[in-house]
Amino acid sequence: MKNEIVRRGFSQLFKMQFFFIILVSLAFLPNSWAGKSPTVNTPQSIKCEFPQQLELKNFEKQTGKKLSFQENPIFAKLVAQKKLSPVEQRLPEEPLVVLPYEKIGKYGGKLRGVALALESSTSEGMSWRQVSLVRISDDMSTIVPNVAKSWKWNKDYTEITFNLRKGHKWSDGEAFTADDVVFYINDIIRNKTLHKEVPNRWKIAGKAVKIKKINTQTFKFIFAKPYPGFLHMLGASGSYYSPYAVKHFLKNYHIDYNPNADKIAKEAGFDNWNSYFAVFFNKWKDAVTATKYGLKVPTLESHILKTEPDSQKRIFVANPYYFKVDTAGNQLPYITYHHERFLNKGLWPIEIMNGNIDQKSQNMGLNDFPILKENEKKGNYTINLPPGMAGPVIIFNQTHKDPELRKIYSDVRFRKAMSLAINRDEINEILFLGIATPQQALPENVPFVTAADKNYMIQFDLKKANLLLDEMGLKYGKDGVRLRYDGKPLTVLWEYTLQYAISAEFPILVADYWKKAGVKVLVKEITSQLSREKAAANTSDICMEWFVPYEVSMISNPIYFTPPYATLVPLMGAPWVDWWNTDGKSGEKPPAWAQRLRDIATEWKTVAPGSARYLELGREMVKINLENLVIIGTLGKVPLPNAVSNNLANIPNFTIDNTYYGYAYPFRADQWFFKK
Repeated sequence: MKNEIVRRGFSQLFKMQFFFIILVSLAFLPNSWAGKSPTVNTPQSIKCEFPQQLELKNFEKQTGKKLSFQENPIFAKLVAQKKLSPVEQRLPEEPLVVLPYEKIGKYGGKLRGVALALESSTSEGMSWRQVSLVRISDDMSTIVPNVAKSWKWNKDYTEITFNLRKGHKWSDGEAFTADDVVFYINDIIRNKTLHKEVPNRWKIAGKAVKIKKINTQTFKFIFAKPYPGFLHMLGASGSYYSPYAVKHFLKNYHIDYNPNADKIAKEAGFDNWNSYFAVFFNKWKDAVTATKYGLKVPTLESHILKTEPDSQKRIFVANPYYFKVDTAGNQLPYITYHHERFLNKGLWPIEIMNGNIDQKSQNMGLNDFPILKENEKKGNYTINLPPGMAGPVIIFNQTHKDPELRKIYSDVRFRKAMSLAINRDEINEILFLGIATPQQALPENVPFVTAADKNYMIQFDLKKANLLLDEMGLKYGKDGVRLRYDGKPLTVLWEYTLQYAISAEFPILVADYWKKAGVKVLVKEITSQLSREKAAANTSDICMEWFVPYEVSMISNPIYFTPPYATLVPLMGAPWVDWWNTDGKSGEKPPAWAQRLRDIATEWKTVAPGSARYLELGREMVKINLENLVIIGTLGKVPLPNAVSNNLANIPNFTIDNTYYGYAYPFRADQWFFKK
């Protein structure tokens, strides 16, 4: 009897210890009733205002319960040490409630990515943490609230009013308000010192946007003409350029707010206030976190820069003031760290196969797909082929500083000859597993592109190519290389970056094709940054920094298919851009076809998507581009390999993987988590 009592006592003690261990463990996991919380897969009758998300007030009304909040254990320790406010005080009064895809996640872990170098192939890593006023949902079409709580258009789409979340804070704990948006528009975008010309995305009918502050949480954008595609700009490619700036920090370096800004800049080793300001603010969000200065600049993103970046890596840590929670009240993000390494592209497949990368797709080549597929089990990952890309493109610089090259590159016969001299079927087989489709470079999923458009000048016809070059008067020299009009050998200097050539073999293959037409090509790999600098300086022979635009990006920004074909730097026609920006006071007057495309782009942004005029302008845009063959395309319908660790949860199959959708941005990396 005594032994039985002792046995029962030990049994009861063991049970108590077991339950104590469980309770302690739960303190370091998200909310203990997480298994009962709504998810996308099991919504439990929760009706969302927008796909997969709703506002706190609506969520609590539907559940009949007040949501309590939990946080990442790394923050709990800081709160206990009184180095950080409690989570309830850090979240907005109106946090955004999101439904995780599969289940409530676990905190912790390090999301491992890879890129070529700082500001080279880093858009994907940025997509893990980026936010903007609104975003594109994973249906790839619906605009949903994000930083902004709501919006409302006026009747003619010339004014849009936004409401922000009450109590939203920057990563340093300071309030995020309408003042930060007003500062962005009035003191940065419209500031003549910082922007010689207001960026195209903030202009309509040639006139810059205006902004009006209504109250702390409310402001209004005002446009000179209807801008029905504005939300698409903000939610798609515009997500890379968030329309707000951290005023309480940046004003210290802005001459309009700090008379000593020039003095401070010079003490820091800069020429003037605006050059110093530029290290703390850049229209391309990722640029600031590419330097040590990014450690100082507060952000709204899910993760903040933790250590000074170097040539090998960048590390980010979860933002303690991030504005989203899951349906169990856990503050997102679940994953604590983002670790981005910089490696030669040839090493990427090895690192993926060794299980050292958790998600990678940007700039992945199809030629690596077979070996990656074969080693899925070894590396504990899954590789998929979501659509979203096009093969490399070739854009000759028609305004080249060398007058002889300008004569040649600006002759449409030359560009047609170069297109006809490319063996696209062979490129497809060698570099793209034969699964892509030879075609010209054209917008995707738009209603105004036909099969005939895609097939324009894509046949491999070396005889016809040579006839066109002969017709131009480009005679052969003794060594078999055609001569320029000044008698010198026609030599194309093709400086490419792997970020856009996709494979180093591509320019080599094309150079070999063109050699058979008598055109000599010198091929050289350079960095993306140098490529952009040379394009801006108008010294490039060929530019390649063009991604196939989808309708979601074309709606608001036809510049992707009209001169200068890019938003960062002109891919061609830099003097034309200068002429447009200065109303003809400097630069070079563009040819009629380029001016017409510019006029189409101006009107296009004011018309309703899908309307008769929209379709009419779209067809004309395609026709002019093809007739002038500004962009020589190679292949279409190119999948982008996407490797995802099997240890990641809440990560869906990407339906489209494209830069203009922001890569992983629609698929909500802030609710990804590690299973173990």
